[in-house]
Amino acid sequence: MKSFCILFLLLLSSLTYGQLVWVETELFENRGGWISETQFVDQMGSPYLMAHGLGEPVEDAHTTMEFPETGEYHFWVRTKDWVPTNVECPGKFRILINDIPYGPLFGADGIKNWHWVYGGTIGIGGRQVRLSLKDLTGMNGRCDVICFSKEKIVLPDALTDIEDLRYKNISVSPQPQMLGRFDFVVVGGGVAGICAAVQAARLGVKVALVQNRPVLGGNSSSEVRVSTDGSTFKNKYKSLGRIVREIDNYEAGVGGDIRLYRDGARQDIVLNEPNITLFTNLHVNGVDVKSEKIKAVYALHLETLEKYVIEGDLFADCTGDATVGILAGANYRYGREAEIETGEPSAPETADNLVMGSSNQWQSIREDIPSDFPVELWMFQFSEEYHFPLTRSRWDWESGFDNLHTVDQAEEIRDLNLCAIYSNWAFLKTFKKERFSHYCLSELQHVTGKRESYRLMGDHILTEWDVVKKIEYPDAVVTTTWGIDLHYPHPENSIRFPSMEFIAYAEHPFKQQDVYTFPYRCLYSRNVSNLFMAGRNISVTHIALGTVRVQRCTGMMGEVVGLAAYLCLKRNTLPRDIYEKYLDELLQLLY
Repeated sequence: MKSFCILFLLLLSSLTYGQLVWVETELFENRGGWISETQFVDQMGSPYLMAHGLGEPVEDAHTTMEFPETGEYHFWVRTKDWVPTNVECPGKFRILINDIPYGPLFGADGIKNWHWVYGGTIGIGGRQVRLSLKDLTGMNGRCDVICFSKEKIVLPDALTDIEDLRYKNISVSPQPQMLGRFDFVVVGGGVAGICAAVQAARLGVKVALVQNRPVLGGNSSSEVRVSTDGSTFKNKYKSLGRIVREIDNYEAGVGGDIRLYRDGARQDIVLNEPNITLFTNLHVNGVDVKSEKIKAVYALHLETLEKYVIEGDLFADCTGDATVGILAGANYRYGREAEIETGEPSAPETADNLVMGSSNQWQSIREDIPSDFPVELWMFQFSEEYHFPLTRSRWDWESGFDNLHTVDQAEEIRDLNLCAIYSNWAFLKTFKKERFSHYCLSELQHVTGKRESYRLMGDHILTEWDVVKKIEYPDAVVTTTWGIDLHYPHPENSIRFPSMEFIAYAEHPFKQQDVYTFPYRCLYSRNVSNLFMAGRNISVTHIALGTVRVQRCTGMMGEVVGLAAYLCLKRNTLPRDIYEKYLDELLQLLY
């Protein structure tokens, strides 16, 4: 009887959803003016389409789809109401079948998490139809999946269950394809990752550079638009910084013109290296670890949803979010350590989850004709006493802090930034017309730039005392010149927008005066034996991160990691052994 019940339940579970027509919007034949949003696949399950029109409705996205048979179908849409306020969202859109709208207005039901919205029924008279997304506002409406079924069912919310349904119902295999085996696999194509890959490749190392964006550069790319900061001319070892200078965007500034960020030049530098194989739009979401050693990484292609595997001898986590290290079981930290743990005078009495915020850059242009951008109920409320008379981004617009988790709630952070920017702009356009009537919001980067998230722990954890007292270590390799620069929620912004802060202030007493060279032991994991790291996720405390996080410094970390990877392969050894057995040889490479 027990075995019969188990068999019945298994059969029932396999028949629960029947035959579905499952449409992933990011796979539409024509996205129109909608963009494929790929930043949050780990949090919400897959890429999705978003209508990022800066208040102007975008062109329809559409695709041709086939039904297995004609008749009446129920349909559902996976979407969310994105604004952080408790008011109806502006991100409204419609579903069109053969150019006829069906179902309710989507994207504005007040539910803030990703969920299924029932659209009703539709009669399908021909097996092939044109399916479209029609944006109504240009205000970041978003759609992940549209699902059709002959039966009225309850679709799952768990990401693993959704993934199972996805690969059962789209023409993509869930089995990973092998992309090859490499000496050195660098995950993350920001400044640190580029420098690690190029440095190792120029010494003959076969490198895979894996980047989950279509362009290289990370925070200093045209997608995020932050200039590289720090200095490459005050190093203890003069050879460091040469690759950083090749890929530098110099004085591009915050939120500058797209041409200043040198995306094409960086890609050309990488593609001109015969020992580098570049994989873009590939997001690492799994690892194979045996005996505390990474054997391979698994990745999702963000344009096709195909899965891949890349094998390697050595790996570098240059993701910024410590993605590879955490998946591999590496020791890590998040937030601020307590003073009793680190002995740092600037550390809080009690450890907490406060981190520096994340930003989205924007700019406007002056036009001959005045334009409107009306204040709406869903926006933050600004006033004559409190608003920001700006025509472009400023460094202090950031959110997250200890209210929203930099990684787990990255989409909510981005959306809070959007809401703050739109709201302040609407106030200026409505109540400050004499100055702003002829300005038009021209760009708002939907890709978020992060200052801090997880940090992987190495054999040395850099602290405030190391930097302030300039403690000398035998393996000191990378020189930082930025001084300890930490951002916190602005007190007035906290009073006016409690738990939704979007303005910061900086504690940066020794800007570009505090030169310190920190140890190689911060650049490899203490418990995953073949894992390096370079970037903001290296082995530092929250306080010490404030001096090493700028991009010329992270690029030089990458250069050192590239040299160390070469030496590991030459000596058939692992990152820790470079410090313990071959440190002099590493230092000779730096002269």
